[in-house]
Amino acid sequence: MSLETFRARSRENAPGQFYVTSDCLDCDLCRDTLPQVFARWEPHGYSYVKRQPKNLSERSIALELVDSCPDKAIHSDGDQFDWDFEFPTSTK
Repeated sequence: MSLETFRARSRENAPGQFYVTSDCLDCDLCRDTLPQVFARWEPHGYSYVKRQPKNLSERSIALELVDSCPDKAIHSDGDQFDWDFEFPTSTK
């Protein structure tokens, strides 16, 4: 992943390894599969990471979702970048 991908993350994501980018098309796969970790941002209709996985099982499922997301909107490199990095002024 790249800093450009990280910059495309949704503001609502909880800081940490996993995050969802603005490419999310609201398919429900991640929320149906791992509702403890993923939620829907109702005002704009897309998924975000509401909290990072808490155990090995959740982490394993989240990693599978990185590969199976139809929009390729779930990423697992958030711990490589500064979560305090300023968001661009234009958002989804």
